[in-house]
Amino acid sequence: MGFMKDYGRKLRATREFAATRGWTLMNSMRSDAEQRALLEQLHGEPFHPAERNPDSFPYPVLGRHRHLLSDVMRGTYRQWSAVVFAYTRQQEVLDDSFGRRGWENPQYWIAALLDLPTPVTHLQVTPRTPVPPEQPGVAVGDPRIDERFHVHTRDPMWAARVLRDLAPVLLDDPGRQWRISGTSILTWAYQPMSGVPLDQVDAALEQLSVIAEHFTP
Repeated sequence: MGFMKDYGRKLRATREFAATRGWTLMNSMRSDAEQRALLEQLHGEPFHPAERNPDSFPYPVLGRHRHLLSDVMRGTYRQWSAVVFAYTRQQEVLDDSFGRRGWENPQYWIAALLDLPTPVTHLQVTPRTPVPPEQPGVAVGDPRIDERFHVHTRDPMWAARVLRDLAPVLLDDPGRQWRISGTSILTWAYQPMSGVPLDQVDAALEQLSVIAEHFTP
C-alpha cells in the first residue's frame, strides 16, 4: 500500500512539473512505434549496449533486451524541442549455466534530449572513471578535456576545435555525459530506481542548451 501511495505521489508531482512548463506527459511507452522511434534517436550506450563477446565466457546465454520508456515529457526548452524520460532495460537470460531462465534485474537511467535544426557529426563526451570505455577515444590536445573526459568522434580535428570552445561549459559540470548524433543532443545518468528526478531536469536541459547553441546557425 505504501508503494502505491509513493507511486501516486511521484506521478502527481511529475504531472504538475510538466503542466507548469506546458509540456505533455506520457506515463508509459512499451513496444510501440513512438518508443521505437525515440530509441532510434539515442544511437549508443546505454540504450543500445554493445554485444558481449560470446567467446569470452560461455555462460550465461543471453537473449533479447526489453526496453521501457516512462514519464516521457515533451515540450519546448528555450528554442529547442525537448524530451525528458526515464529508461528501463532488462536483459533476458536463456541459460545461466544451471538451467535457469528469466530476466536480470532491471537497470534504470534518466535522460534528456534536444532536437537540433541540422545534422551534426557524431561526438560523445563522457567523464573518465576507473572503468575504461569499450572503445578507445581520441585526444583533443587540451589537457582540461583529455584529463577529465573520454571523447569519441568520427572527426578528431573538428572535435578538438569544438571542445576547446566548449571547455568552460564542460568543466562547469564535469560529471555530466552527453552525445550528439545526427540532429539530437542527449545527456543521461544512471540511477538506482525508475522515475524522473525532477530536481535534475532543469540543470540537464540547461547544459544541453548551452552546448546546442554552438551547433545552431
